[in-house]
Amino acid sequence: MAKGSSIGGSVALGGVLVALVLRATTLHSVNGAPLVYRVVSNVNDLDGVEGMAPPGRVVELWYRQRNFKEGTDDASDPFAWCAWKNGGNAVRIGVATADAGGVWRLSDLRHAGTTVMLFPPGPGADRCLGGVYTELLPRACDQPGVNCSAWTRPTLHWLNVRKLRPTIGAVAGSVSGAEQTAAAVADGPDDGPGLGPSDVVDVDENGVDTTAPGYTVGQRVTWRCGAGGTAVCPSVAIHDASTAISTDPEFKFVLGTIQGHRTGGSFIAAAAIPRGTPVGFSVNVNVKFRGMLDVNLGCDRPRFFDFSLAKVF
Repeated sequence: MAKGSSIGGSVALGGVLVALVLRATTLHSVNGAPLVYRVVSNVNDLDGVEGMAPPGRVVELWYRQRNFKEGTDDASDPFAWCAWKNGGNAVRIGVATADAGGVWRLSDLRHAGTTVMLFPPGPGADRCLGGVYTELLPRACDQPGVNCSAWTRPTLHWLNVRKLRPTIGAVAGSVSGAEQTAAAVADGPDDGPGLGPSDVVDVDENGVDTTAPGYTVGQRVTWRCGAGGTAVCPSVAIHDASTAISTDPEFKFVLGTIQGHRTGGSFIAAAAIPRGTPVGFSVNVNVKFRGMLDVNLGCDRPRFFDFSLAKVF
């Protein structure tokens, strides 16, 4: 019986590996552009990026960044872009080489000389300070700067963080051109029941893979708090500093985040609004973003956003 189970497990694992190889081949057989599927942020800053590209190709990772005023797609609280940083010119973060399995990664970026802040320093109250939009732009080259693939990225149309009620925070927004996209709202790390020291839930998320059956690749995806959207807006209860079991670590604000990924580029957009409730002790934002939950998951939890109390790797 044990031997039979082992063989069955091996066959299943083999099937999974074949599926992942086929998926990687499908993603990169058209134009050879890289794809980002995992991003790590520690202490609010970009710290690691992992993706796929044709084996042996040199991958350069660049970024562009600008601020925005969070808001909706109507006149009641309009979303607005602010000026690009660095005049809109892309800045190179680092260079890697895709291994034999087509995986490339950059790590420990916080200490590599180019610090990229992914989250706002505080709530913006509809000012440019409160929203940070970051494009991650990978390109595959024969060697650095030589015969490189073109950048492309999904489009963020709008992002809104608001309170449905005084103690309920939510994020809504709209994205097009993404192969994978997801939204999340958080008032603290994802350390709730069964996950950490807290007994409350601090994060809610909702993601869409437009390459899956039932969708059109790159179709517009909209999260709304009510009727009319592609997906329901994530929402979470905003807790005060004390809980029934222990003090709950919290962010100093309510954070709304949207990520979008496609072959050739990704973006991460984050905006913050005031909590309106006391904070016992505040913590930095440490999070793993995942565009794909079925590729090289490793020890990661199968979540689009994994906000952590401790630093993540």
